[in-house]
Amino acid sequence: MRPLYISPTGRGGVDFGIQNILRAVRRAGMPGAELLRLPELYNFAPWLLGRGLPARWYENFDIVQGRSRVAFALRAPGRPLVTTVHHLTTDPDLQPYSSLQQRLFYRLVESRYDGWSIRAADAVVCVSRYTQRQVEQTYGKRDTVLIYDGIDTDVFVPTPGMARRDDGLPPWRDAPRGEHIRLLFVGNRTRRKGFELLPKIMERLPASYVLFYTGGFQGSEAAPPHPRMISIGSPDRAGLVAAYQSCDILLFPSRLEGFGIAPAEALLCGRPVVTTNISALPEVVDDGLNGFLCARDDVAAYAEAVRRLGEDAGLRRRFGEHGRAKVAQAFGYQQLGQGFATLYRRLLQR
Repeated sequence: MRPLYISPTGRGGVDFGIQNILRAVRRAGMPGAELLRLPELYNFAPWLLGRGLPARWYENFDIVQGRSRVAFALRAPGRPLVTTVHHLTTDPDLQPYSSLQQRLFYRLVESRYDGWSIRAADAVVCVSRYTQRQVEQTYGKRDTVLIYDGIDTDVFVPTPGMARRDDGLPPWRDAPRGEHIRLLFVGNRTRRKGFELLPKIMERLPASYVLFYTGGFQGSEAAPPHPRMISIGSPDRAGLVAAYQSCDILLFPSRLEGFGIAPAEALLCGRPVVTTNISALPEVVDDGLNGFLCARDDVAAYAEAVRRLGEDAGLRRRFGEHGRAKVAQAFGYQQLGQGFATLYRRLLQR
């Protein structure tokens, strides 16, 4: 089987998700799988895809797959069409954290793209049970296929003995004497990710806690919003693994996730997670076993959970061991690749 994935360039977890699918299906026995990247423009104007694709672009491929924002424009003669739904921007939980312009685009434009793709596809894949419920409630589609996002368990690995590395994050020049706790935030600096909550959480933590955060996936760099927050830019995959291995806790106060790639990656690296008891995050993080789930926007609860982990190295290690085992079994490349291989065989046998 030779699937072709078509994906306009993105700026977040969805972009990483399609790369994970490609790597996983190749390992599952489809070395001829290919990913065709296109300019970001097509995320907003997918009806123009026909002009951006070469003539008879689908030849030599058996399956065509694209995310729900663009898949409706990828119909090809004799080839089953698969679409993946990572999250729905029409989710009511997202609306309070979107600008007026975003809400209008989501409701008037993107919701139609999603609906057209869901109706046009021969199979609709959802990356979590939460996303499945959203697709059913919004579009009435009940026969979606659940294939969780997958993480490379051979790349995202813990250090021996779960020990913290000291070379994967910038030095903190203002560190007080003695040990300090390194927090990490991975994601876009948006309200959906809860980025503006981070300075408020840091205000409730002792001076020995420092937070490193990614930046640059969306928008330009800005000054750190708190004296104990340090930007690490946009690391590549190796740099991201080093950052996870060099932190003590992933702090991820997101308000909505279709899956939760950053928490899954952190857990694979043996790092406990403090995040939100909302959307798909409870499917990734087991409260009290590999992390803590807090009420959305509850700054005090996030800070308390961080301190509880920060003050107990043994607890961090136990949570890290549990998280590594859980994610390796449930969200590794094996389940991802085999899930799509099974789906493709079924479609082609029709």
